[in-house]
Amino acid sequence: MPTVRKARHRSGRAGLRAFDAEFQGECLLYAEGEFDADTTSSLVEVLEEVRQERVRRIVVDCSAVTFADVAFLRALLDVSSGDTQVVLAAPSLALRRLLRATETVGRLPTVSDADSAVTT
Repeated sequence: MPTVRKARHRSGRAGLRAFDAEFQGECLLYAEGEFDADTTSSLVEVLEEVRQERVRRIVVDCSAVTFADVAFLRALLDVSSGDTQVVLAAPSLALRRLLRATETVGRLPTVSDADSAVTT
């Protein structure tokens, strides 16, 4: 059975649910809400926990992210700079705008939905 982690920022504006896949080395993370310099701390904590478990791939479902700033992007890029690959699934309009504005389109692999990103 997969391990489930949940985190919600104290403001209630951002939430996360992480599932360790039943197969070795992958994690599925659902991000929802607004991620800015204040609320991204919960994302950083969950990503660090997952990375310490030597997960090789983190699929982040971003379909419910309503706002994201460079703190959110930096957290994802920092994790992906090591041995862990970060895949963005269903990036929301807010996240796609951020990627374009920061000229980071293509730095992280992107797929249309989380199900297609998880290896079986």
